[in-house]
Amino acid sequence: MHMDISRIGNNETVKFAYSELCRLLKKANDELLIKECVEKAFCEDSHKLWVGISPEFSEFLPDVQDKNLDDAIYIDVKNGKGVITGSNPRSVLIAVYRFLKEIGFAWIRPGEDGEIIPKELPTEYEVKVAEAAAYRHRAVCIEGSVSYDHVKNVIDWIPKASMNGYYIQFRVPFTFFERWYNHKDNPLLQPEGMTYEDVAAIMRRLEEEITLRGLMYHTVGHGWTCEPFGIRGLGWDKVDDDMPDDVREKLALVNGKREFWGGVPLNTSLCYSNPEVRKLMSDAVLEYCASHPEADYVHVWLADGANNNCECEECQKKMPSDYYVMILNDIDRKLTEVGIKTKVVFLMYLDLLWVFREGEIKNPDRFLMMFAPITRSYTKCFTDFDESEKVELAPYVRNKLQLPARVEENVAYLRSWQEKFEGDSVDFDYHLMWDHVYDPGYYRCAEVLYGDVSGLDKIGLNGFISCQLQRASLPTGLPMEMMARGLWDKNGDFETEAKKYFASAFGKYGEKARQYLKTLSELFVPPFMRGELGEKSEEAVASYEKIDAFVKSFLPIIEENMENTEGNVRRSWEYLMWHSKLLAPYADMLISAASGDREGMIKKSKILFARACEIEWDVHTVFESYEFAVSINRFFRRVFNVGHDETLAEA
Repeated sequence: MHMDISRIGNNETVKFAYSELCRLLKKANDELLIKECVEKAFCEDSHKLWVGISPEFSEFLPDVQDKNLDDAIYIDVKNGKGVITGSNPRSVLIAVYRFLKEIGFAWIRPGEDGEIIPKELPTEYEVKVAEAAAYRHRAVCIEGSVSYDHVKNVIDWIPKASMNGYYIQFRVPFTFFERWYNHKDNPLLQPEGMTYEDVAAIMRRLEEEITLRGLMYHTVGHGWTCEPFGIRGLGWDKVDDDMPDDVREKLALVNGKREFWGGVPLNTSLCYSNPEVRKLMSDAVLEYCASHPEADYVHVWLADGANNNCECEECQKKMPSDYYVMILNDIDRKLTEVGIKTKVVFLMYLDLLWVFREGEIKNPDRFLMMFAPITRSYTKCFTDFDESEKVELAPYVRNKLQLPARVEENVAYLRSWQEKFEGDSVDFDYHLMWDHVYDPGYYRCAEVLYGDVSGLDKIGLNGFISCQLQRASLPTGLPMEMMARGLWDKNGDFETEAKKYFASAFGKYGEKARQYLKTLSELFVPPFMRGELGEKSEEAVASYEKIDAFVKSFLPIIEENMENTEGNVRRSWEYLMWHSKLLAPYADMLISAASGDREGMIKKSKILFARACEIEWDVHTVFESYEFAVSINRFFRRVFNVGHDETLAEA
């Protein structure tokens, strides 16, 4: 068997797409002979498979608003001959992976063990696809506890899943890597050590991977309220409150003091009525954009904290968002003066949910508005309510805010911003940051995520950035897969797509695995852990008491498939076995919690955390103990006012 495959041009991303096509075809059939060729332009030859971008192909591509930003693909291949193209180089890569999926390949989770290679290639087939992505922005944001390989796995997975962007928070994302390499909260793993310079070097390597795939690159976000003033923002750790007077006077005055909020610079607001503060911030953004032309989107955020805005006489004359708009306009003016075209991302978040009252965003084309509803509930989707019902927004009361939990309220705040800003906009959301831990089956979590992303147009948004753990595929990669599918095609059906995923991931008995995990999602009663059922729930207790027996009844099926499958399908079943080891202690802890047994809950949480640490090394590409513990402790704080140290001290 042989194929004649020609690449058009020398664009690095197209070259990578071409090499991936050849590599993966040969991986499926090591006897396949591929005649590789590079052409400057397309020419009529019915015996070749053409990969790349050519004017002759443009008429076949679906229309898009902006070919550089929007992804469209065209595939017309019959028995190894035809065309694979896209609206931009990144789209060509997406098209290559889509073609491979159509002939039997799959990527069921990030990493090599998520790659499904068909045992043999079809000899006769026809693949015809002409599609454009439903939404422009389809990105993942770094979070959690990570190594270089963990992040590289996700970047590699993104175009395979038809997504198109990656976001590295901070100037240098030290905190995320330091957590892993020093194994925070896992005493069973030895700290390896990690310096700021080490992480900076890792970041440069990751930027190369992002560029190679032509992904839209987002960066920074946190740090603009401290870095311009000589205070390094590396994470959320407390620091000594030791600073020069000329820096202290620029911090927010709260309760009569100008100091780091809770000892954390990133969480500290500034005195935004001070023109020098605004100038230093906008100058710092200009300097960063000028020295980082590789960044497509630079996020400019304020403090990562609420109810700590400046109470000085001048600041109280305006809304925080009024000052924010002043800073944004200054940034745009300075970037425009020197011809820098980098997009700037501003956010609706915490105090900034309340829209500005004065001024306007003068150049909407410069900006991407980001809706970040961090206090929302994930019990239902954004579209699971009647928008004709009037929602009263709480008035803005400085430093006494009641932040919204219901999706109806969050969308109402979004609408207030949309009345004043009609530019590009995106949802920045946290389904796979904490909330997935409350749904160990990942099934209902995936359903809500799919509903949210596929319905973004209904709330006026043009995409999604998933602020999430990079290792969020235990028991499965279903939530990430469904996120990607909903962002590409908003008209799909969740159950249909989920069944396809389980068939790829688990083989012959995929439906049994799907039903098992769907039932687990129901039995774990996620609304209880979200604090929506109060401190006690007899219904939740009754459900948790069924979990251990239910899991044990399914173990023979897991064991049978571990024996009778191979490759990465077998690995999927192995992950279910590892996952099962968490479920009994998890359910046991929740029985105490829902019964109101606070001491029993704390005692059993330590058993659960110890189990998570025990299994982490065996499943570290898909699961992390660090945020697993953090997420459960968020539940403890929300419902029972129990602190992190109280539960982890003896774990």
